[in-house]
Formats: sequence, structure tokens, C-alpha cells
Amino acid sequence: MYSLKEILSLLCVDGIGPKTYFQLVKKYGSPQKVLELSLDELNKNPRITNKIIEQIKSKSYEKCVSIQLDWLKFSKAKIVTYWDDNYPEILKFIYDSPVLLFYYGELSKKDDFSLAVVGTRHPDEYGKRVTKEIAESIAEKNITIVSGMAKGIDSIAHYSALNKKSRTIAVLGTSLDTIYPAENRSLMKKIINNGVVMSEFLIGKKMVPGNFVMRNRIIAGLSRGVIVTQAANKSGALITAFNANTQNREVFAVPGNILNNRHNGCHRLIKSGAKLVESFEDIISEFPQLRDSLKKQINWIAESVNNIKLTNIEKKVIDTLTKDAMYVDDIVIKSECSHLQIMSSLLNLELKGYVKQLPGKHYIRTI
Repeated sequence: MYSLKEILSLLCVDGIGPKTYFQLVKKYGSPQKVLELSLDELNKNPRITNKIIEQIKSKSYEKCVSIQLDWLKFSKAKIVTYWDDNYPEILKFIYDSPVLLFYYGELSKKDDFSLAVVGTRHPDEYGKRVTKEIAESIAEKNITIVSGMAKGIDSIAHYSALNKKSRTIAVLGTSLDTIYPAENRSLMKKIINNGVVMSEFLIGKKMVPGNFVMRNRIIAGLSRGVIVTQAANKSGALITAFNANTQNREVFAVPGNILNNRHNGCHRLIKSGAKLVESFEDIISEFPQLRDSLKKQINWIAESVNNIKLTNIEKKVIDTLTKDAMYVDDIVIKSECSHLQIMSSLLNLELKGYVKQLPGKHYIRTI
């Protein structure tokens, strides 16, 4: 509809954010027509400041445009604008949709139903384990995981998806030429091979705290629901949850230790109406269309298990175990088998990949 250079030109005028951008384009017909307005017409618009007028008239934005186009050629990154066919449709229905997105990787229709997993940058062991289990459960169903590629919960969510060979999307709070934290460069490369790393921020722009707040609306906007696995009262994850709520997305929160203030943010969300999450099933129950499709998948898995060449004891163990950790003595009691039989069967099942051992002689079913 509009040329990339034209779209970039107006966006490169410092002080014009997404809301002002779309209002101006809607009022005057195109980005180029805004740039061609007379001084009198520019002064009549309350959203156009003197600083913006000065840039438009001096065409100082042209240097910024050149930087964007040169960087795209050099980096081999891609760009998608609001008017392109492959722009994520779901983002068009949020407030302040990004005008464009720079990205590495491949956009896919598989991402139409995605879930965001977010939380603190400094999780405790409980938060790490909960995030990994929930994220892996999501990934096992081939549902794309969206997060912010920050330290802590975000990184665990991305790695969980990658470990299950499922797609994941990282939305950066910096421009695509600035990787923050720098230690996540290797994670970024892995995500690019099976997902997308994206940012709305112009190349060469300074990293400021407010950008991380802005990117949270995109994390929520790309997702059907946002899951907060651990967050304190001042965590940025609460902003993502707030964005999700205002964008009519589902909000989920995992409860934690009431004596540990590192979980207070999640408790606050639950008090405010977020759904309490104890397992992946609590998430799926909010999406009937997804639940129905997964029933067919679960039935197929059950049939496959019945066809596996397992001993009667091994079958009893699989029937006894669930996705929740179970102590070995409880498995012995519920399966009505001897301790020796159970330990032998658990070892065989673990080697076959059907059972996973957790610390303290606890076991969970992996299929």
C-alpha cells in the first residue's frame, strides 16, 4: 500500500509513536502526505509538537531512514509493516499496534494460537521448575510460546520450547541490533532457527527502560493468554498481564509461597481475577476449541501406549503415574506391586522415555 521508505520516513520523526502515527495517516491519507503538510497545517494539529514540525521541515529524519535500510541489507533481517499480508493479524486488534516489526526467523500461521509465559528475572528454584514444567507442557502440544528473552523466567520459557522442538517468539525491549542481556546471544540464534526474534524499535535508538514496558503490549497482543509463573509486586510481568487483560486475553498466574514476597505479584493477580494455575490442564480448560483438538491427540497417545510392548508391571506403573510428581512408596501402594518390581519397572520406563525421575525419589509420567 505504501512504500517501505515512506512508512519509515514518518516513523523516523522522533516523537511520533504508534498512536499518533496511525491517527495522522488516517486523517491525511498516507505517511507521505503528512510529511508534505504546510507549516500552517502542521501547527493546527494538536498532536504535532514544535519538535516534530522542525524535523519534518528540515527532513532530518532522512538520515534515520538510511540507517534502517542500510542495516536491513547488511544484517539480512526482515521487516513487516502493518499493511503487509504477513503482518500478525492478531496484533491489528490491540491498542497502539506496532507500525512495523524488524525480525529474524520466519513468521508462521502456526503462531496464530500462542501463549505467553513471563515472570521475574530472578526466579527461585520453585519458579524455575514450575516454569519449565508448564512451558514444556505447552510446547508438547505444539503451541507457540511467546516471551521477552529476558533473564530468568523468559529464558526458561524459550529454552523449554526449543528443547521440545516447538516454536517460540521473543519480543525484544531493544532494537534488533542490541541484544539484551548480551548473554542471551546464543539463545537468540537458537530461537531464530525455530521461531522469531522481533522488535518494533528503530535500529540505532538508545535502550531506555520505557521500551520494555512498550514491548509488553506486543507479548500480550501476540498471545491468546498470558501465564505469569513467578512475579513479585513490582515485576514487569504484571504490566504484561495488565496489557493482556485490557486486550481481552486470558490471564493466568501460578501461586507460590505466601511467606516469600517473590510470589506476591502472582497472588495479587489471582485476587484480581486471574485464573489460578496448578497444571497445564487449568490453562487448556479456558480454550474449548483447543481442548477438543487435544482430546483427539490424548486418545491417540493412549492407544499408542497400549500398543507398546510393556510388561504388565510397567503398564500398571504408567496407569498409576500422572504429570504430578509421585513418591516411589505411593506408586508401590497404588499399583499393588512390590518395591523391587516398581524400581525395576521405573528404571526401564525411564530409559524408554515414558517416565522421568525427580529429586527425592519422585516420578512423573512424560507421555
